[in-house]
Amino acid sequence: MHSHGGDDSASTEPASAHLTAELRPRERPRGIRGVIHTVAYLAGTALSLGSPSVADIIVVRTATGNEVLRSSAGDLVEADMLLQRIHGDLESMTVSEFLREWGHIS
Repeated sequence: MHSHGGDDSASTEPASAHLTAELRPRERPRGIRGVIHTVAYLAGTALSLGSPSVADIIVVRTATGNEVLRSSAGDLVEADMLLQRIHGDLESMTVSEFLREWGHIS
């Protein structure tokens, strides 16, 4: 592959040279929706049923800050595991490969 004038999708560099991933806390609902969210979180955690997502995984272009992908990250354990997988793929894949692999999550 050849790089075409700054088009990082054709680059052989790792995606991490162009993209970064991070967890961003979700805004907590307020009022009755906030109470329902908290009850669902506590009940799901206590019963091991899973709980509402506490954060989103965001992948952004480092040059522009533009969001490329966003997905619900699940609970804290799931979010950490997902973020580690994404960081590993950013290091080992090109931008094109990464977007083919992860593009469905947004």
